[in-house]
Amino acid sequence: MHSCKRFVVVTFALFLAACGGGGSPASAGPSTVLEYSYSVPADNGDGWATGHLDDHGFDSAIIADMMKRLVDGRIYGIDSITIVRNNTLVLYEQLREELDEFDDWANNTSITRHILHSTSKSITSALIGIAIDQGYIASTDVLFYDLFSYGNYENWDTRKFDMTLEDALTMRLGIVWDEWSVPYGEIGNDLNTLTTENTDFAKALLDLPMGSDPGTTFTYNTAATITIGQALENAVGMPMADFADQHLFLPMQIISATWGRTPTGLPNGGSGLYLTPRDMAKFGQLFISDGQWNGQQIISSAWVTKSVERHVSLDWELTSGYGYQWWLDNFNFGSGAIDGWSTRGYGGQYIFCVPSLDLVVTFTGRNYGTLDSSRPFTLMQDFILRSLADAN
Repeated sequence: MHSCKRFVVVTFALFLAACGGGGSPASAGPSTVLEYSYSVPADNGDGWATGHLDDHGFDSAIIADMMKRLVDGRIYGIDSITIVRNNTLVLYEQLREELDEFDDWANNTSITRHILHSTSKSITSALIGIAIDQGYIASTDVLFYDLFSYGNYENWDTRKFDMTLEDALTMRLGIVWDEWSVPYGEIGNDLNTLTTENTDFAKALLDLPMGSDPGTTFTYNTAATITIGQALENAVGMPMADFADQHLFLPMQIISATWGRTPTGLPNGGSGLYLTPRDMAKFGQLFISDGQWNGQQIISSAWVTKSVERHVSLDWELTSGYGYQWWLDNFNFGSGAIDGWSTRGYGGQYIFCVPSLDLVVTFTGRNYGTLDSSRPFTLMQDFILRSLADAN
């Protein structure tokens, strides 16, 4: 049992009465029940103020009920939950007890540091915003292919010359692509094909044929975000990981970030970043604080606003649209509805931001290859937001 958990272990014997003449009571083996006891998160000097759920508008009994269901196994596949309100860390629970197959991507040996999968995309987008703020890139209107110097491309189409950085950020490149119809890792999945058959993932993507005009059709594309990372390196003239450390992570006291890499050594900005949940929550807080962390402007408020605008309208069950590598959400809250934004990663890696409630919630998980990766939405709706609505 991991030392970060605060569970009470209760052992008891179940006695079963035998039926029929001559029978005698028989003792079953001992069973274990896990209970949950809430306490204020530790202040470990990482920049977070910490506080109690009750002091920040939550009905802590509802949160405790959620946690009990997690620790006793009624709710499966959640590795951590972090809740921040009013820029104060009020819940930090690590549930993971073992590493998984994705930790091998970056030789990660820390239980508390978790792969973010596609939540990595939102951090890559933020790095583009910082590069624009600092003048390395003129704007999101720059032509995307102008950010590369490969010289020539296969399947050239004049529409490629019209593609902008914004088209890439909003998943509307127009390139023929499909990574959702076939499960990840299987033959026929376009992401699997590109990453197993090529060394330079950015060049491979840019070589693909066009299927529609740029800026017209939303097609989710992890390789596009990896390619955005290559564009960033080209523009700033330094390794992407170094740029991230210097301008984003270290100013926010994030010291344990690590990246899975492509064969060329490029950080996999589409799905390969590893962070602790406490540091994930810092990124969410950065965005609901208009780009500031503890009073320091890390990224411009203008970029934050543009990132969570509805650039693409999506009439889907769990989203209403897409911004610059951010999803737009709406939840039931009390008798009405409330808007938010989220990052989303395969297996259940989420950062939820609800600015009107000054609320950030993060999840990490291991619901790989199942529909249960959307479970954080249920927990947000049925427990976390309800605990706020019921308490106020």
